Amino acid sequence: MAESPSVRAGYLWLASFACLPLAGWPLLAHASYRRFSVASRIGLAFAAGAVLISGWMTVIALAGIRWQPPVLVALAVATAFLLRLPLSAERGASPAPPGEKPAGVLERSALAIAAISVAAAFAASVSAAATSPDLLLFWGPKAQAFAAAGTIDVSLLRDSALRYMHPSYPPLVTNLLAFATQVAGRFPWGAAALTLPALLAVLALALPGVLRLAVPRRVAWAASALILAALGYLGQALSTAGNADPWIWTFETMAMAILIGPAALSRAGQLLAGLFLAGAVTAKVEGLLFALAAFALFLLLRGKELRIGRAAVLLLAPGAVSLGAWFVFEASQHIFYGYEQYGPFLEIHRDRLPLVLSEIGRALSTPGWGLPFLLPLAALLLAPGKDRFTWLPAGVSLILSVFSVFTYLHGDPDPAVWIGWSAGRVFSSVVPLLAIAGVCGWRTEARESAV
Repeated sequence: MAESPSVRAGYLWLASFACLPLAGWPLLAHASYRRFSVASRIGLAFAAGAVLISGWMTVIALAGIRWQPPVLVALAVATAFLLRLPLSAERGASPAPPGEKPAGVLERSALAIAAISVAAAFAASVSAAATSPDLLLFWGPKAQAFAAAGTIDVSLLRDSALRYMHPSYPPLVTNLLAFATQVAGRFPWGAAALTLPALLAVLALALPGVLRLAVPRRVAWAASALILAALGYLGQALSTAGNADPWIWTFETMAMAILIGPAALSRAGQLLAGLFLAGAVTAKVEGLLFALAAFALFLLLRGKELRIGRAAVLLLAPGAVSLGAWFVFEASQHIFYGYEQYGPFLEIHRDRLPLVLSEIGRALSTPGWGLPFLLPLAALLLAPGKDRFTWLPAGVSLILSVFSVFTYLHGDPDPAVWIGWSAGRVFSSVVPLLAIAGVCGWRTEARESAV
């Protein structure tokens, strides 16, 4: 029986994402990144390529030129090659982590949990059990419109009747969905939901190899399994398939995993973390706060080990260029200026705080009795030591949480429905941060085992 055009379009739409690691691989092929495993570099190249392709889409739209997928990939590949230049003065890969015994039962169990988590997310996405309403309301329609226009669709974003599509939202997710739609010739809704398991698979490839540089293998594998299990469950329970949350999980988790490890002291590590911070700030609005908080705490905790000027450029420049191009575009087209507001910034309803905290607690305790949030917190509290690097992911998670509470003190007099719908997804970003903070408690043992 012949496949329908929509099924073929779905396969082609998903296959187009192979262009992302292709675009990022010239950078990850540099000798400085051989400290990571091949599997890890493939996952890292996927995320780096996503940032480069989306960034060029925004720049080309700003220049008034229509998108052409082959041209976009070629520009991203060329940029990846150019990004190798700052690494030319750096030595090749640092020594590999010390050898360890063959994987035991616990380590193999961690790998099995990670694989099951990705498979479960795939099953939920295929069956439409995890499909996000936001995919239907604005991510999908915006991607269709952008792909049809061959650029960022200004008329759609200016339409006052379509304000619910959030014209000020940063462009990465819409850009990449539109890129795949141009390649496939149509927007396949079912395939779009599969970005959830696809991005979890990217994390499964990349994260263990990055964490492995900082802690023993068994800890890196266990932490990766915990993160994938928690995010995989939340992805289904909170209906995130097809929207921006899996993208920001991927960028933030990878950036933080690099920043707590030895790679963060090298140009190569800082450049890669900078690309992922750029991915976070262009994936969701809250990514900007994550990037600024992560950078500030990184300098506070590791400033004495760094050339601060160089680190600032490598960590912040990719995000400044990517997000700056978007702000210039929306301002030049009179679409929006900055981000939409939930009321005046200083109009804070302090009397609402008990209600906000209660509703947040209710929202976080609903998916899996709160275990996806409690288990990473337990991993942090039960870690055998408290390394100073713990404060980097833990501090960022605290800043994100406090700002989210602050945001809910604005807007409608009764925020219960707003919090019930959004809080689980907003706070899901702290899950991998808490788990990585727990990982830092094993760093002392990792250093001793390397002696």
